[in-house]
Amino acid sequence: MPKRRNTPAATPPITDFESCQRARSALFRRLTDQLEIFRVCPNRICKRRRACQDARGACFLAVLRAMPDDTRRSFAYAVENRANGLDPDEAIAQAEARVAKEIARHGE
Repeated sequence: MPKRRNTPAATPPITDFESCQRARSALFRRLTDQLEIFRVCPNRICKRRRACQDARGACFLAVLRAMPDDTRRSFAYAVENRANGLDPDEAIAQAEARVAKEIARHGE
């Protein structure tokens, strides 16, 4: 069976809160597939199909909860930086620098 390909065209347009909620599961699955979270997912169906099969995004949320706090913050900041237009390497570097400053300032 061929791997499911999520394309941006398959995601409904987000124009208001209700449409955002309708698109949420597709966006979670797409992000989960791009990060290949299915490799560490406890759900066997996801592993077999090599793609997220959970409409609630549980695979993605489980991986986020299992990450150490500084890694989770780095990831969130890197996604934010990419959304602001930075290239991937620069987004990650700035995110890691920001987390390092926070750790130095607050101790954790």
